[in-house]
Amino acid sequence: MWTKPAAHVWHEFAAGLAGLKALATMLNRCSTPLTAGVRWTRLAALLVSVVMLGCSEAGAPDSESEATAPASSSAEPVAALPATVADLLPEGAGRVLVLDNCGACHAVACSTIGQRTLARWDSLREDHHDKASSLSEADLGTIFAYLSTNFSESQPEPIVPPHLLEGGCTPF
Repeated sequence: MWTKPAAHVWHEFAAGLAGLKALATMLNRCSTPLTAGVRWTRLAALLVSVVMLGCSEAGAPDSESEATAPASSSAEPVAALPATVADLLPEGAGRVLVLDNCGACHAVACSTIGQRTLARWDSLREDHHDKASSLSEADLGTIFAYLSTNFSESQPEPIVPPHLLEGGCTPF
């Protein structure tokens, strides 16, 4: 069964041809003069050997593909990276407020990294009274309750693609 990509097989074939060229050069430099017929016979035999070896290994799995292959069909699929900031935020009260308001001063994704203690989230809420003066106290409380619930030190930190952090994060 042919399982190697064509580019990989051609790379191996090209490497074999490079070896043939080196052998031809070496044969031409031999101290014992060889007739052209003997030289070509040896080159043909070597070429046939290289092709046969390459073809016999073309279907064999290499160690790299064995290492990356799943152990069984029941292995869990790897989760895709979030494409948008909304993909980072779990459903819940405060999610829409975070999406609609927090991006005015910093990348919203900044709130999802660097899992903070509840005390740190409370401190940030106090610091945001002046920064988020357009929000009511109730909305500010809802935002920080949502963030402290979903992005506290007891929650795993999500993997955030760099493009979602463009614009930078203010020190939190």
